[in-house]
Amino acid sequence: MQATENLISQTTGAQLLDGKVTAQRIREEVTQGTALLRERGVTVGLGVVLVGDDPASHVYVGMKERACRETGIVSISSRLPANATQEQVLSAVRELNERPDVHGILVQHPLPHGLDEDEVFATIAPHKDVDGVGAVSMGRLIADQPAFAACTAAGIIELLDAYNIEVKGRECVVVGRSLIVGKPAALLLLRKHGTVTICHSRTQDLAFHTRRADILIAAIGKAEFITGDMIKEGAVVVDAGYNRIEGRKGDVGDVQFESARERASFITPVPGGVGPMTIAMLMKQTLQAAQNSQK
Repeated sequence: MQATENLISQTTGAQLLDGKVTAQRIREEVTQGTALLRERGVTVGLGVVLVGDDPASHVYVGMKERACRETGIVSISSRLPANATQEQVLSAVRELNERPDVHGILVQHPLPHGLDEDEVFATIAPHKDVDGVGAVSMGRLIADQPAFAACTAAGIIELLDAYNIEVKGRECVVVGRSLIVGKPAALLLLRKHGTVTICHSRTQDLAFHTRRADILIAAIGKAEFITGDMIKEGAVVVDAGYNRIEGRKGDVGDVQFESARERASFITPVPGGVGPMTIAMLMKQTLQAAQNSQK
């Protein structure tokens, strides 16, 4: 692992947690790992199920397929029309479950209206659930058993580790309770012996909790909802939000960056923080699934 000082980008106030740099390092490690497996006759494969014509989903899948190519992973796509039935989607997942050349499975979500996402996610074989969306994966996290965590949450922890940020014994506040960020991030922080508080839309006096946080994870899905006066001096701030504001160019996070960086010690930018880590962790966990299959 690179030394912290080599990873840190400077800003006027907090130091940036550079997700692009860290994600690139992970991708290089994955590329090395896939090459080693290839020498043993194993080509790492990621099965991707994409249903419908949602433009954002197609963009995301394209980014993930490109990352696969760059790291030596074969992307095996199953693309279904927007009017696909529940059984057709389940059948596509079951087929990937049975294929020995597919080590990980990604079902791009959200699925079109009328499909039962929970049933689809539950159908993914747990040892191939590299996106960490299944109930078995979540249950194993709760039980402190080996499991793939949701990639964004796993990426947050990986980013903290890259900068040698200690979690043990620190006050960790997660704002947001989604199954793909908030809840798994809280469980991963708890695994690292953080003292974890989960806040959400019905939390009373949210600022009281956020001002206590040594490590603050913002994943509430509201543009610039967390302001600088809600942040403890010297806190580590991880912004997992991506929002569009009408009339403004580009995406913004759930944290008001300019005011937050004056109080934080470390902070993720948006873009360039958590986002690149999500895809990097998908690659890393797919490699891990392939390595596990050889044991």
